[in-house]
Amino acid sequence: MVNRQQFYFVVIGILLSFNIIFGQNTANTNSIPKLFISDVSNAFDVGVATFKQPLEFSQNDWLTVGSIVGGTALLFTADKSIRKFALANHTNFNNKIFNFDFFYGNGYTAIFTVGLYGIGLFSGSSKIRELGLHASEAFIISGLVTGILKLIIGRRRPYAGDSQLFFKPFQLTNNDFQALPSGHTTVVFAVSTVMANYLDNIYWKSFWYGAAGMVALSRIYHNKHWASDIFLGTAVGYFIGKFVVDFNKGKDSQISNLNIAPYFSFDKVGFQIRF
Repeated sequence: MVNRQQFYFVVIGILLSFNIIFGQNTANTNSIPKLFISDVSNAFDVGVATFKQPLEFSQNDWLTVGSIVGGTALLFTADKSIRKFALANHTNFNNKIFNFDFFYGNGYTAIFTVGLYGIGLFSGSSKIRELGLHASEAFIISGLVTGILKLIIGRRRPYAGDSQLFFKPFQLTNNDFQALPSGHTTVVFAVSTVMANYLDNIYWKSFWYGAAGMVALSRIYHNKHWASDIFLGTAVGYFIGKFVVDFNKGKDSQISNLNIAPYFSFDKVGFQIRF
């Protein structure tokens, strides 16, 4: 059952985008089928290009991939400590804060992106239609990529066992072995990157990346993922979102522009992202 919080997140998100980006266009009902067919074709092209992209990686791109994989492996050593800290800080107040994963990064995000596209298509606003299309592309592609990686890697979730080094690949129907990377995190960073790049406004960008970050933290808080799952999901999601944006702008996309690395200090552990 949809609760009030989930419903209003979807509605407010659509209205924010509608009010900020809406252009003075009028829908032409005769052109709607043609636009829809064209958009489906575009989504297919973006998807194919995404999966072919590794074949075009530069040396710097592969170095970035290596650093992300290495950073993920390095965070394995801190996974248990981070999990212990998260579980030790469960309070009623924190329960209300770290609940973003209940309404962002799941089916409600699909409702948001498709709803945004529908508003643009039937209102005649090309800006809203394209934003909804690109956000939907990011959602679908990130979901597919994450699903494939989860199946191949087969890492056990933290709630299913204490060891962060237990793997059982190709568990198609067993969700307990689909931890790496975090699906919620991948999806929200992909969609948020698309949304954030549509307006050159610090508050707009902060809202979307902030929401994505809260989802990532919520997944650790709810003991659904190890911190290293979040790290890899963040990198994969950001890259997919950026690729969707660049592809639709006709630009070459390079993941070497993404600088992501674990962060350690005497009393803190985490990761930092520069882009």
